[in-house]
Formats: sequence, C-alpha cells, structure tokens
Amino acid sequence: MKIYLMALLGLLTSGLASAQNSARITVAAADSVKYVVSLMAERVQFHETLGVGLSETQFDNVGVFDLSAEPKGTATIQTSKPILVKMLIMPNAQSTSERGRNQLLYLVPGDDLTAQIGPNQTVNFIGKSAPYQQFLQNYFLENHYQYLPAFGFRPNQVKNEDVLRQSDSLKQVRLTQYQAFKAQNSPDATFDAFVQATTMTEPYLIKAILADREMRRNRAVKMDAKQRTALEDFTLQDFKVLPDEALISQAYRNELRNWLLIPISRKYQLDSASQNALTAEAVREAYRQSKEKLQGFPAQQQYLQTYWLNYAATALTATEVANELLADYRKTYPQSAHGKYFAQVLDAKGKLKSGSKVPNVTLLGVDSTQVPLASFEGNPVLLVFAFNLKQHEPALKALEESFHESVSFVYISVAPGIPFSLWKEYTEARPGVMHLWASEEATEELKKKYAIDTRHPFVVVDASGKIVDRWVAPEFPDNKHLQAQLNKLAGK
Repeated sequence: MKIYLMALLGLLTSGLASAQNSARITVAAADSVKYVVSLMAERVQFHETLGVGLSETQFDNVGVFDLSAEPKGTATIQTSKPILVKMLIMPNAQSTSERGRNQLLYLVPGDDLTAQIGPNQTVNFIGKSAPYQQFLQNYFLENHYQYLPAFGFRPNQVKNEDVLRQSDSLKQVRLTQYQAFKAQNSPDATFDAFVQATTMTEPYLIKAILADREMRRNRAVKMDAKQRTALEDFTLQDFKVLPDEALISQAYRNELRNWLLIPISRKYQLDSASQNALTAEAVREAYRQSKEKLQGFPAQQQYLQTYWLNYAATALTATEVANELLADYRKTYPQSAHGKYFAQVLDAKGKLKSGSKVPNVTLLGVDSTQVPLASFEGNPVLLVFAFNLKQHEPALKALEESFHESVSFVYISVAPGIPFSLWKEYTEARPGVMHLWASEEATEELKKKYAIDTRHPFVVVDASGKIVDRWVAPEFPDNKHLQAQLNKLAGK
C-alpha cells in the first residue's frame, strides 16, 4: 500500500511539474465556420540558424487546425515562462472572400485557454487568462504596421497627418484602458512590461515611417546624413529602458539595439568595403556599452552582449575582436552554452586564411555521383554557397560568361528543407558551371570547415587548391571585389 501511494504521489508530482512548464490552448468552432487557425509561439532565445549564426527569436509552429474538418483542436506549448503566441485565422481554400486576421495571445505556464472562433473571425476566450487576450484583441494588433491602413494611411501620398493624430490617440486610449484593466486584474510583470514597451515604441515608429516617406517624397532615393539623423532622433528622444521583462516585445528589442547603436554609428564610420557593415571598433564599443549602460538590467545586458558577439563572430572577417569579446563573455556568463558555439565558429574562421588548403567535403552532383571539393585542384574555382534555390546565379551570370573558360563556378546548395530531387529540377547546365547538393550531414561539415554564412557566400580558390579569399560578400549590382579576384585567377 505504501509503495502504491508513493507511486501515485510521484505521478501527481510529475503531472504538476509538467503543467507548470507548459500552457494549453484549445481552438474551437463556435458555429459552423470554415476557418484554418494556425498557432506560432515566439520564443525570445538565441539559437543556431544556418547562414546567420545565432538568431535572437525562435518561432515554433505549435498547431494548425482546419475547423471545417474538425471543430476542435488542442495544442500544448512547452514553456517555463510567459510567451507570446501569434494566432492566424484564415478562410479555408473554398472560401476566399474574407481576408485573414492576426490575434496576439499572451500565455503563462499552467494556462488552459479556449479560443472560440465565430463568424466574421470573431473570437471569444474562455479561461483564467481570457481577460488578457480580450485586452490584447481590443487594443494591440500584432505590430504597428497593421495600424497604418486602419488609420487611413495612403502610401501614394507624402503627407498623412491624420495618421499621426490617430497614433497619438491610440497611445492615450491604451494607457487609459490599461489602467482600467489593472483595476480589475493583477497583470504579472511580463505582461505589464509588454504593454508599456509596445505603447512606448509604436507611436514614434509610426512617426518615423511617415517622416521617411516625406523625406524621400515617395521616391526610391538614398537619404543624406541629415535625414538619417532626423529619423534616428525619434529613437534617441523617445526610447526608455524598461525592466528586463520588456524583452518579450520584438519592437522593444529592436529599439533597444538601435538606442545603443545610433550614437556609436555616428562616432565610427561604417565599413563601406563591407556593404556598410559595422567596423570592428564599433562592435567592440557596442559590446562594452551594453555592459555599462544596462547595469541593473542583467537580462538585457546578456541579450545585447550575445547579439554583438554573434555579430563579431559572423559579420566581421577578422577574428581578433570576436576572440577578445568571447574571452570576456565566457568569464561573465560561464554557464552559457553559446560560448562553446562561438569558439567553434572562430576556430573554423581562423583556419580559413588566404594560402591555406581548401577543406575537403564530399557532396552530390546532379547525376548523384559523389564529388569531393578536393577534386577541383588543378583549376581555379569560385565556390558559391546557396541558401535557397538558384541563389546568386542570376547575379553571377555575367561573370560566368566572362570567366567560364578559366574559372569553374561551383554552386553548392545548402538550402534547408530542399530535397535532392527538387533541387535537381532547378539546376541548369552551363559552360564552366557545376551544381552540387549538400545533405544535412554534409551541411554540418561545411559549417564546421567553412563557417558558411549568408554575408560571405563566396570562396575564391586558386589552381593549387589554396584559398585566395574566403570572405567575399555579395555586392549589387556589380561585385567589383569578386571580379578583381577572378581577374587574378584568370591572369587578366
């Protein structure tokens, strides 16, 4: 009997722990509606993403429900802290007269929420957190861009003063209604920070959009320094640092980075040779100021320091600053798993110096034969890493025609989720061109040996199989740096 009770107690404890680390949402059809409802959880956490290093936000598809086929569906979201979920309500394929709508949901561990979907995409919420969802539904669309058409924004008009007035009005309505909401509910710190952050940032972001349009006079022209300064001043004047819980807001995270970076970018000129990227000095300064300006906000400190270290490790071609920042990062955050990841990236980059032997990885050709990259030795080669179908090929066709007799163009597909059979259909035989496909295993090997990323997709290799330049960035419309490197290979 004692063993039975202990087992029962164990099951109850396990179930309670599971409930405390998850939230459940049920989507139900209130009437005979024909909608498809999708749920996307937005997790604010750095995670490895092919081609960009670490991404700051992870989007998880937690459920898709066709209410015309099944009137109810349930999804369980694993989370140990409050989380935002984007609910998209779309008419099914047989009903196209309606447009879809977005609904932002706020869930905490232990939540059990029901969203009843009715005609005209109306939503009724049932559950302990229903007042939160209703408040968001009434006063917070998914992002500030959604308010522009609602405010009568005319993209073809330069002046939209009515939009500004309504934006200011929305801010006041939100503040007033939130006070009424708090009088009847007890919002937690994260929800409070989200409301405050969104209410602070969205009005001045809308002003910046309108100011940008007026400055450009509806033309695709480059702004001068004075105009850029005027737009940046919206952030410097109106942004305020809020408690760490405000990181749940994407607009707040973006503006936090801008608030810190704008004064630094004015002090340090952008690196025009690297597509206006930040210089190493600017990144070092951004990392340092993240620590100094955000004392008392440890989560925001770590968020920004991780962000700038990731920039240093992936965007900067030299590794000196990234290694310097990594040493401080590991000392400051010894428990972070990101330190090991950055060390691996920088180790790979350190081995890709000009004059070093090109790393060998075996890939698949269009005819399914195995092709080692080392087999190209004897001919100059341009390796091109493609992160989606036919990426870079249109932009490089002119260079192919000029150099195909002296340089081989090798396009390597590392596009995630693209199977060999589909990729093969999009390849096109051309003189001096070869297409190769990387499996998931081969892509992992390329990540470790070539530190592949979207900012530097080209590798110039000479006839002896040695790297001439690993860090060639894409440039539009003419890649003069790449052309100069190919001229050297071809002896022109």
